[in-house]
Amino acid sequence: MLERLTNPPWWVWPTFLLLLGLTSFGAALLMEPRADEFCYVLDHKFGDTCAFTVVSGWPCPQCGMTRAFAWGARGHLIKAWFYNPGGIALFLWMQAGAVVGAARLVRRDPKSVRVPQQVLFVWTLLWLIGLYTVPWLLRIAAGLNPLP
Repeated sequence: MLERLTNPPWWVWPTFLLLLGLTSFGAALLMEPRADEFCYVLDHKFGDTCAFTVVSGWPCPQCGMTRAFAWGARGHLIKAWFYNPGGIALFLWMQAGAVVGAARLVRRDPKSVRVPQQVLFVWTLLWLIGLYTVPWLLRIAAGLNPLP
């Protein structure tokens, strides 16, 4: 049993990547961004003012992620970037993962479409620092906050 958990069949990770991308895309399409700057799911408001913002008085580094996903799924990448650059980058990365997973499943090769570890490392640093932390610091320092 332990062997099966530590060494799963070849198709497990590609399937996970594909399902993660499809699920995130579908969930983002369910989120309907509206003029009041909130997203709605089946006409019900999704979320409210972030607890981090309520407690600290500062914008949350994750605020805008839902709207970035929702606008990204609709193809409005500039608007998504405006809400949260890290959010749209993460959404697009998840969609790229779905494409990689699908390619691996179709080819029946878990190593096709490989991305070098150095690229993944640099991408992670770029996302974490450049697209996630820096915009958050700008929101705090310069008051550049498009969110309610």
